[in-house]
Amino acid sequence: MAPDNAIGQFAVPTAYGVSASSTDECQVWGSRLIHTTEMRYALVTLLIALVASRADAGRGTASLKYLPDDTNVVVVADVARARNSPIFKKLFTIAREQNTTLDTLASAQPIEKQVDTIVAASTPNKDAVIVLEGRIDKLVAEAKKQATKTDTHAGVTFWVTADGEFTVVDKKLVFASAGQISGVIDRAKDKKAKGPAAVRTIMAATTPNTAVFGGATLDASMKEQFNKSLGAEPQWAAVSFAMAQKLTIDARLKFADETAAATAVKTVNDQLTPDRRGQLEGFVGKDFADSVTIDQQQSFARIAAALTADELDKVISFLKMVL
Repeated sequence: MAPDNAIGQFAVPTAYGVSASSTDECQVWGSRLIHTTEMRYALVTLLIALVASRADAGRGTASLKYLPDDTNVVVVADVARARNSPIFKKLFTIAREQNTTLDTLASAQPIEKQVDTIVAASTPNKDAVIVLEGRIDKLVAEAKKQATKTDTHAGVTFWVTADGEFTVVDKKLVFASAGQISGVIDRAKDKKAKGPAAVRTIMAATTPNTAVFGGATLDASMKEQFNKSLGAEPQWAAVSFAMAQKLTIDARLKFADETAAATAVKTVNDQLTPDRRGQLEGFVGKDFADSVTIDQQQSFARIAAALTADELDKVISFLKMVL
């Protein structure tokens, strides 16, 4: 029999761990997961990306070329789909609290109204690249105020700040970790570059017409954790969010074959008893608990759920304690 925390393991893409055994254990397990370096960074990256969307912005495909080849976490936000949603406003507030650069820009300019698309990504070494598309002129001017140095690479000007570097390429504002902007410029000049193959595969598995979508490849440690709880080892995860009156979540784990996916789905469904739905209700809320469904789609195990604004408040309060 699989361990009791299989439901929590499977629910990682919902941004917090949910244990099947008790509310207290749920909070402890979620805190432990979030405090791993990689998951913490992924959460902050997700929160930054969750705050911007615009229906005509597309799916950020053209900006994937700026990402490093070893990118393992990527999130794309398409802003105006969610801009008027109360969910959007809550997430924008917490994202500002977690990112100094975002908070500084948002304090000076209405960034959520000026940006059309955000692509945020990181590597196993925690090197980050964030691409902003839209009306960026005022944002560039504001970012320059934080610069401590100006330099060039391959004929392209970039600026150095206390916590990284940024440049403008192809009419996009790109922020990167210290020492990484030269790579961004080189990739921008490569007319054949399309972005990391693994990232493009993950993006193809996300749900169309959603405000925020992305995913992550899983390192050996995370694969092992999933395998212990699900009885099968996933390769990567994709997640999509739609934001209106509710936050709708579609998360998918990719397995090597349909047999492995079926094993994982059966493990979790066997544990998702009425009592355990009750525990989810106590931790998050009834609407969320009733909405959780887990099924198989070929070699994917899929979890779908939805949170009301009040339920999201509970999750945000938890995230504020552990981030």
